[in-house]
Amino acid sequence: MGHRLADLFVLMRDHFAKGLAVPGPVAEETTRVLAHLPDRLRASPHEPVLSPSSHPVALAVARTAEGLPSAWAEALGALAPLLPWRFTYAPRPDAPGLGERMAWAEIIGPAAPVLNDHVGFGLTFIGAETHYLAHRHPAVELYNVVAGTARWNLEGADVARPPGSFVLHPSQAVHAMRTSDEAMLAIYSWSGDIVSPTVYA
Repeated sequence: MGHRLADLFVLMRDHFAKGLAVPGPVAEETTRVLAHLPDRLRASPHEPVLSPSSHPVALAVARTAEGLPSAWAEALGALAPLLPWRFTYAPRPDAPGLGERMAWAEIIGPAAPVLNDHVGFGLTFIGAETHYLAHRHPAVELYNVVAGTARWNLEGADVARPPGSFVLHPSQAVHAMRTSDEAMLAIYSWSGDIVSPTVYA
């Protein structure tokens, strides 16, 4: 498991580092997050142990990985079913089944396989035809889209974000995402208050 997680992390970090070329707040936040991430995951006697995920998105992520460049397909395809996918919102009658169509897997963070008290760093997956309802959180969040196009609503502005896009959510900014006929996979980071939970707006 160790080398596969290390390979996936390097791919994620390198992809995310492209935010350094986006002028302004995105580059600033990218710099802030990268300062707290290792260049690579090194072998350790306390190497994290990953267990098979029971979340429905795990297999969907593996299928999405098949359409990515070969390095991503190999690293993520093998690891997707073992990543700690979760969805922590309470059920809502206006969003039936949402928790089965989307989830996130934090790889580095205060409660992640690789411990870090300064930043959270992981993947978010949103299945096709899914509305991730308006929400907010104290953490500053930066998304980097890897696959799929989703519509982002940030403080009332609605914009389509294709692969390669960066989307910055300031602390407590209300935002929502909606996919259409394709699923979306994105890298995300949290900085600032990374312990307080996300809540619906």
